[in-house]
Amino acid sequence: MLEPRRAPRHPELISDGGGLPFSAAALAGVSPALDPDDPAVAALLAYLSARGGARRASRVPWKRDAAPVPVAAPNVEDWRLLARTDSEALFGRGRPPQLLTVAVRRAGRSRAWTHAGSSAARPLRATRDGIRASSWRLDPSREREPGETVLRVLVSEQTFASGQRADGRVQVPDIYVDADELVLTIFVTPRPGYQSGSRNPETPVRIALPHPVEERRLIDGALAPV
Repeated sequence: MLEPRRAPRHPELISDGGGLPFSAAALAGVSPALDPDDPAVAALLAYLSARGGARRASRVPWKRDAAPVPVAAPNVEDWRLLARTDSEALFGRGRPPQLLTVAVRRAGRSRAWTHAGSSAARPLRATRDGIRASSWRLDPSREREPGETVLRVLVSEQTFASGQRADGRVQVPDIYVDADELVLTIFVTPRPGYQSGSRNPETPVRIALPHPVEERRLIDGALAPV
């Protein structure tokens, strides 16, 4: 039995799993222009240039003498900074559901900025303490009762866990309750070490509610509403 903690309606931080968590506000409005002289921005541009550079010579014999086709340099104006620390930065282009992100970080003895990962159009999930939220659904074997104060759910762990259940690893959930809806967001501590991508079975969990369910809409807060 888990007793959830109170939380805002919308998560403070979200993540696509490709780098640092960031605030949804970072996607809104006009972002400050990136400085090409910033070493982190330079690493972003180097990665984009490498991906979009001139095509290599063809392996087909009669096309080997063809000149490579030049490609325009990447436009830094299309990108914005989503989050940054002293050793890592996350840049984004576009907006959900077509958000592209590129992470760069300092690495090696030189502490030079290099490409660390990228992702395209992945779902944005609520994030707490670096852990992306896992999805849940009501236990179908139980009928929902308006007066009940215990919610029985089945949790689908977000990260790889070698096909193991999340027993003992489900953290204290976040909960938001008003007159119309109850938003429950569940986080699972990842298993240490290498984990295979075998399908994770659902984990039954009981949640002690601060108020009866009544007629409130039950909402899974894992996916960020952006």
